[in-house]
Amino acid sequence: MKLIPPLLLLLLSLQVSAQEQFLSLDSAQQSARRNYPLLKQKQVLDNMTRLQVQNIKTNYLPQVELNGQATYQSEVTQIPIKLPGMNIPELSKDQYKATIDVKQLLYDGGATASQRELQEVTKLAEQQKVEVELYKLRQQVLQTYFNALLWEENIAAREKMMEEVKQKMERQQAGVDNGTILASQVDILKAELLRTEQQLFEAQTGKRAAIQVLSLLTGKELPASLQLQLPLSVANQTEELQRPELQLYKYQTNVLQQQSKLTGTKALPKVSAFAQGGYGRPGLNMLENKFDFYYMTGIRFNWTLWNWRYNRTERAVLQQQEQSIQAQSEAFTLNTKMQLVQQSSEITNLQQAVEKDKEIVQLRTKVKEVSAAQLDNGVLTVHDYLTDLHAETQAVIAHKTHEIQWVYATLYYQVIKGY
Repeated sequence: MKLIPPLLLLLLSLQVSAQEQFLSLDSAQQSARRNYPLLKQKQVLDNMTRLQVQNIKTNYLPQVELNGQATYQSEVTQIPIKLPGMNIPELSKDQYKATIDVKQLLYDGGATASQRELQEVTKLAEQQKVEVELYKLRQQVLQTYFNALLWEENIAAREKMMEEVKQKMERQQAGVDNGTILASQVDILKAELLRTEQQLFEAQTGKRAAIQVLSLLTGKELPASLQLQLPLSVANQTEELQRPELQLYKYQTNVLQQQSKLTGTKALPKVSAFAQGGYGRPGLNMLENKFDFYYMTGIRFNWTLWNWRYNRTERAVLQQQEQSIQAQSEAFTLNTKMQLVQQSSEITNLQQAVEKDKEIVQLRTKVKEVSAAQLDNGVLTVHDYLTDLHAETQAVIAHKTHEIQWVYATLYYQVIKGY
């Protein structure tokens, strides 16, 4: 066995470590889908349908039954005449019969074929329910991923603010040591540093919780230091819907139509062949009071001519259910399109906010830099400087928040549509 060179082993470990430290939205979506327990139900439904269809196909195979019967009756058939020289045997009141019956379906009006088709469309409808649940999972992953992104940007802004406060503390402490600055100015900066550390801890806790949720959804061990990438925004904003719920409504309609078709086969005639072999007392010759073998074969025909319009009423009920599903589909489409209108307005508002935020950040940064220089020259108090630093930090957080929310809004617009 060849040994892996140490350098190559190191590179491989670094590559694996880098992969573990980074997670894209697409990767999270795919991993969450594979990890979701309900996905296994699709294979279970396939297996169930396959077994059910196998059972239905047995309708066309010969059916064999073993029957037995022992009876005692109060009277038996008798011939009410006596002929000289003839002894007519009297039947026993206890009679016995054991038979093997073979039945072969020849024609059932298409009922068996309709049952197979019903099982197939039912499977599609049940599997589509799983897709609907998986689509909800996709929304959950999207929301959790962007929550982690928001906390990540909040952490970056707080860390930057802490660095600036520490730098000012060092310079102010030098002034205190030289007796040119009051010690209270440094205390104000220390208090501000502690408050920023508290805010940083809250942001780190929030991101850690979001990463833990992503870890549960994806089934992967994700470190708290996981780096997330802001996905690209999507500009396409049409109202064409491809939601899995709409496909579910179509499958449910197909199920009802197939059930109606199956109900219609109940009014058609049924033809089958049969054969029976038996042993008992008496046999087919009722005048011989002894055990004997016998058999019979033939064709059986069944046709229900009147059942009080049961089939017609059942099909009418199925039609009403179909209309109900159609109404649900139309209502869902209407509500979804209203969501798209509202989401489109949200995208426009956030896009405008991002543009304004850029200008605000630039202005706040300029003001803060002037305040920092004035503080260093002793012409501005620490309190005034911190006010401008806070304003800049909040402007940066607002800008990053609106930017992330804008990208989320464009992606969520696609989720509403079903893409």
